Amino acid sequence: MLDEQSVNALMAERALAEVVGFETDEVALEATGSSIVTYHGKRFIDFTSGIAVNSVGHSHPDVVQAIVDQAQKVTHVSDTMRHTPQLELASWMRARFAEAAPGEPWTFLLKNSGSESIDAAAKLALKVTGRKKLIAFDGAFHGRTILGTTLSHSKKAHWAAYEQFLEPLRANVHHAPAPRCTGCALTKSADACCANGLAELIDSFGDDVAAVFMEPMQGEGGYRPFSTEAAALIRKLTKERGIVLIVDEVQSGWGRTGKWFAFEHLGIVPDIVVFGKAVGGGLPLAGVAAPNSTMAKWEPGEHGTTFGGNPISCAAGLAALKLIEREGLLDRAARVGDAIMARMSPMIGQHGVTDVRGRGLMIGIELSKPDGSPDYARCEAVKRIARDEGLLVLTCGAKIGKPGTDNSAIRLIPPLNTPDEVVDKAIDIMIDAISTAK
Repeated sequence: MLDEQSVNALMAERALAEVVGFETDEVALEATGSSIVTYHGKRFIDFTSGIAVNSVGHSHPDVVQAIVDQAQKVTHVSDTMRHTPQLELASWMRARFAEAAPGEPWTFLLKNSGSESIDAAAKLALKVTGRKKLIAFDGAFHGRTILGTTLSHSKKAHWAAYEQFLEPLRANVHHAPAPRCTGCALTKSADACCANGLAELIDSFGDDVAAVFMEPMQGEGGYRPFSTEAAALIRKLTKERGIVLIVDEVQSGWGRTGKWFAFEHLGIVPDIVVFGKAVGGGLPLAGVAAPNSTMAKWEPGEHGTTFGGNPISCAAGLAALKLIEREGLLDRAARVGDAIMARMSPMIGQHGVTDVRGRGLMIGIELSKPDGSPDYARCEAVKRIARDEGLLVLTCGAKIGKPGTDNSAIRLIPPLNTPDEVVDKAIDIMIDAISTAK
C-alpha cells in the first residue's frame, strides 16, 4: 500500500484527465459499508454509493468472497463460451423479472456500462421496428456515449461542447416535455397531463418512431419521479403506435426505490429495460433485458461485447443481489427512505428548500432562490459544508424547459443497508448544512 507522501506526489503529477470532474482531491484509502477513509485521514459517511452503485455498501464480505472465489477459477473468456456466473445471474434476474413484469420470460444481454447498454437497447429497437426516430424527455440522462449524449437533455455541460457534431443525429433524436409531476400545477386529468406533449411529437413523425426512452424517476434531471398517470399515458401511446418503450433503470433499478425496479411503482410493463450500476455489486456490469421474442429479433453477431458480463463482475453482482433479497433491503429502503423524507420535509419553505421528493433511498432536495429559480450556488455550498462535516453527497437537477448546469437539488443515495444510527447522523449533518449555507 502506498504511503501518504507517495500519494501526494502522484496527485501533484496530475496524470489523470480532469474532465471527469472529481468531487474532492481526497484519495480513498479504505472503504467499508457506508464509510470511506482517505489517505489524509478523513472519514466520510458515503451518501453517494459511488453514484448508486454500492447498494450493499463498500467491500461487503459476501461480495468480496465472491470476487476472490471467482478470480481463482475463471476471470475472462469473452464470447468464446459461456461461464457459470453469467448463467446463474441471468437465471436469477429472470425470476425477478417474472415478478416485476409477468408474462413471457425475459432474456438478458450483459454489458459493461449503462451508457453502452442504452446504445444496445436503441439498436434492438431499431432492428425490431424498422423505424429510425428516437424520443427521450427533457431532463433526461442516458449516458456519455455519442448516442447517450444525444438522448440526454439535462445538464448542458454533458452535450453543449459537441452540439455541432450532434446536430445531424438530432434529425432522428428528439425530446418531449417531461411530465415532472411533483409540484405540478395542472390537474391530474389525462387531458391536462404534460405527457400529451409526447403524443404531439409522435404524431408529427407519423409511423417513424422506433422507441421512447423513459426514466421512471429522472436521475440527473433532479430525482423527479414520474406519476402513475403520466406513465399510463406514455405506455398507452407507445402501445397504440407500435413504439418500443425503453425504461432506463440504470440508477433506479435493483432495489434503490424500495422495489426491484422503479417502473413497478408506476404500474406499467416496458418493452425493454436497461439496467446497470448496482447490478455489479461495485464492479462494472450492466445490460439490456427484453422478452424472449423481442431479443430473438437479433441475429448472432448483430451486437456483441468483449468484456460485458465478465465472470468476476457477474459473481460479485449475484452475491450483492442475493444479499439484497436475503436481508429484506427492498423493504428497508422504503422504510428508511420514508424516515428521511419525514425528517427533511418540514424544511420545505425554509432555507431555500422548495421540495423534498423521491422513492425509497433515491431522494432529491430542491433548493431555490426567493424568485423560484434554481439556487446552484446554495447547492454547492450545502455539498461543501456537508463534506467538511464528514458527509459525501452529490447534486443533480435541470430547470424545466431549459436544460442547463443548474444542479438545483441535493441527492441522497446511501447504501440500502446503511445502519439507522449512521442515517440519523447523516441527516443531522444535512439539516445543519442546509440551515447554514449561504
